[in-house]
Amino acid sequence: MSLVASVCICTYNGATKVGDVLAALAAQTQPTAMWEVLVIDNASTDGTGEVANRLITERFGGRGRVVREEKPGLSFARARAAHEARGEIICFLDDDNIPAPSFVSAAVHAFADRPRTGVVGGKVLPRWVAKPTPLAEAVAPFALAICNLGETAQRMDAAGGGIVGAGLCVRRNVLRDVFACSTLASTVTDRKGANLISSGDLAISVIARQLGWECWYVPTLQIEHILPANRMDKNYLLRLYEGIGRGQAAVRKCYDWKARSPLSWLIGLKDFCRWQLGQWRGPSPELRHQYPAIAGDLHDLHQRMTLGRACHALSWPL
Repeated sequence: MSLVASVCICTYNGATKVGDVLAALAAQTQPTAMWEVLVIDNASTDGTGEVANRLITERFGGRGRVVREEKPGLSFARARAAHEARGEIICFLDDDNIPAPSFVSAAVHAFADRPRTGVVGGKVLPRWVAKPTPLAEAVAPFALAICNLGETAQRMDAAGGGIVGAGLCVRRNVLRDVFACSTLASTVTDRKGANLISSGDLAISVIARQLGWECWYVPTLQIEHILPANRMDKNYLLRLYEGIGRGQAAVRKCYDWKARSPLSWLIGLKDFCRWQLGQWRGPSPELRHQYPAIAGDLHDLHQRMTLGRACHALSWPL
């Protein structure tokens, strides 16, 4: 019997976390003969591969394996998954994503119901390890991969927009085409160890649409995203926003010819000017009105994102 799905956990130094994800996968409602587990160990140094191998043997028998990818970067891990997966659908999970029991079943049905769909994402709810700060709650839908667009499926068509990376599901042939027709893995490396550059998931959606496929939000596809206390720290969020900005500049090369030409410097200089103007003006009146207690912090984060986007376009270190 051919496999319908491969659930791929891309992980870097996730030895203490990958077990919770595998435990949730062991409780899936989808018949086990129809899907496999694939752990992509992305150059870990903490024994993640050995831990995952043992747990897969204990919980899944022969329905899972660990593959090591030595090139650091989430995009390289996803490209390796596209090559290694045996399922027709690849369902990506990070090592801090806990899928609902119906996750695999919902993914299978989402694609079966929409033949022209290449990429599907779903509802991502937060599982806060500690009481969230007002700043963390305010930025979670944008920066911390939290996504709740309601109970109705939606086609995601916005230019430059796409599916959130947590719980991202892609047809295997589409993902292979995405990596085959572009320099995505090297252009948008995505998270790379402690480097928080992001937007590889966005690039997959953008390129899939260019290839003629649809992207959908399907609310029955549900996971929880574990958010520890350090994700609320402003210094961490500043690094994260810089990475988001750099990722936005990198992904722009996938859909805007100007970003692939010498005009990219002009784009970067415009963002640099925006950053300078923001430094002078401070938080906007709208921001002060909506978030009076944290307007300054939110402004600082947005400024760091703008500066990161400018520096990446200009090939400057920050």
